[in-house]
Amino acid sequence: MKTPKPKQWAEQEVRRLITLARQGVGTSKIAAELGRHAGSVRRMARTLGLLLKK
Repeated sequence: MKTPKPKQWAEQEVRRLITLARQGVGTSKIAAELGRHAGSVRRMARTLGLLLKK
């Protein structure tokens, strides 16, 4: 059985991540809002150079 490929980030999701991170929203709340795993949110934030609350 193959492991599914990670879901690609849509431009709208990236913009929402940036907005929420700048507002100081925590990783778990951002993940819940975007329907993604917290690790995926942390990884994308790191790629974008954003700091997230825990």
